[in-house]
Amino acid sequence: MQLSHRLLSHLRERLGAGIDFAETPAPLSGGFDTTILAFRLSGAPADWERPLILRVMTRADSGPRVLREAAVHAAVVQAGFPAPRVLLHDSDLAPLGLPFLVMERLPGETMWSAAAKAGVPAFVVMPRRLAELHARLHRLGSEALRDSARALGVDPAVMSVQADVERLHRRIAREGLAGLLPAANWLMANLPTPVQAEVICHGDFHPLNVMMDGSRLSGVIDWANVVIGEPAYDVAALRTIALYVDPGVPGWARGAATVARRLMVSRYMSVYRAAVPLQARNLPYYEAIRILSALTFAGEKRAQAGNPWNAPHTVKALVRRLEAISDVRVRV
Repeated sequence: MQLSHRLLSHLRERLGAGIDFAETPAPLSGGFDTTILAFRLSGAPADWERPLILRVMTRADSGPRVLREAAVHAAVVQAGFPAPRVLLHDSDLAPLGLPFLVMERLPGETMWSAAAKAGVPAFVVMPRRLAELHARLHRLGSEALRDSARALGVDPAVMSVQADVERLHRRIAREGLAGLLPAANWLMANLPTPVQAEVICHGDFHPLNVMMDGSRLSGVIDWANVVIGEPAYDVAALRTIALYVDPGVPGWARGAATVARRLMVSRYMSVYRAAVPLQARNLPYYEAIRILSALTFAGEKRAQAGNPWNAPHTVKALVRRLEAISDVRVRV
């Protein structure tokens, strides 16, 4: 049975036999490790008659991830932070064949797409808007997420930095990426003591995960990589993405693009530090986590379409930076 038919059958069991698709599920771009479909229902309760998103995991063992994501969405929405509300989640394989979530679809387009249409002034403003939004997230603290996780039977410890490092280590070993194991071992052996109170860290905070409806913020999406950790963990992830991800520009323009990226990161850091405190002692360690994760994406044998980390010049820069932080030799 097709995924859309299985979804409709499951929703009829949950919401009533009279519902149907007002708009049949259609694929959306994005989601390197999930299948994302947009759809609408008719004849459904009021909360369900709005643009919706179905996120289906690509691995059968992703049930714990679905529960973590559901807990995160519940916590941040309850706290008043702009994010889509999850209406249904299931870690079981029976309904659709894979774990999944159904959530609200935020209106508009990504901050990056909106800026590309608006031109240079929008890119100048972007670092400030990102920093202010990021600081707003980090003011929430972490207790609400811990409570939300426990309510869904999730041990908050699985969202710790240590658990994140352990998952990365297992993934590298599972994929047979022997050249990255020394760095994974280094991360395991050098886990730092936090020097700042732990907060909700998005883990993948960047302009492609911030939705804008015109000039209005719609919300933040893609909460799959959330960690409960000190703010430096999240800041390091953003810095790594901003400085190293392949922007797809031709070789002759990379030098200018690098300068522009550094200026944008510098502006982001200034605004963020003015908004909330940041203890940066552990920043390089957290940067190493994000770099090693990116190199793991580049080294995996699965389909690489849309992977922004696997360009040779990007891999070279990531390896060089990781070796500088850890003093450990790595290869992809």
